[in-house]
Amino acid sequence: MASAPRTDLLLIVPHPDDEVFGSGAMLARTARSGRAATLTLTRGAAGRTLGLTSRDGLAARREAELRAALAALGVQDVTILDHQDYVPDADRGLPPHPGLAGVDRSELVAAVASVLERTRPRAVLTFPPNGANGHPDHCLTNEIVLEALEVTPERPERVYYFANPRRFEGPQRPGFLEEDEMRRRWLPPTHAAPAGEELASKLAAMGCHETQALSVLGFMREQPARILVETFHRAFPSVAAGSGVEELLLL
Repeated sequence: MASAPRTDLLLIVPHPDDEVFGSGAMLARTARSGRAATLTLTRGAAGRTLGLTSRDGLAARREAELRAALAALGVQDVTILDHQDYVPDADRGLPPHPGLAGVDRSELVAAVASVLERTRPRAVLTFPPNGANGHPDHCLTNEIVLEALEVTPERPERVYYFANPRRFEGPQRPGFLEEDEMRRRWLPPTHAAPAGEELASKLAAMGCHETQALSVLGFMREQPARILVETFHRAFPSVAAGSGVEELLLL
């Protein structure tokens, strides 16, 4: 029996809306010219509601927002798991929860490996070791993806991380990486991809995350350049230090 065609890009992130800020245009471009797939590890139940839904209804609402965003990007291969995301002490009136750190690690690795084996991606994209903003779910997702790649028979040709051109600058948040550790784990961009004609699709997808509008506005205010040009660090095969940033249209 012939194998299914390989996926060109598999994005692996912990939360709904993680897919769109740093890679919305890349997902749309890949979906238009090839095969794109996503794996989201939680339904984002610890996010804001903005009064648009009840706390109990937020996970279902955010899953619907995620599916709408991915439809706007043209992505059809969508996997969404139902693990709890991280909740720091006294945040938004919720009881504290360790998020993905509270899930059996082997279970997470097996789940990611299963999607890797099914999709057989040529390229994988996920968060960098510092989680981009120090969020514990982001950092752990990086570790889980790397462990899953080690047990997957068919390794991707390339592995990329989201990459912020600037070292982290921002307020310290409870339970997140300390600023010094954020800087120590920071990896510079090795590749940049202009949004180009996919910008409209990316903006439409960002607009689907209505309950997370404050996060959308925050990204637009703090990192507007990354809406227009998405930047990535290629972790495998590695790029020699000082090589500069290469323009990249497809991962």
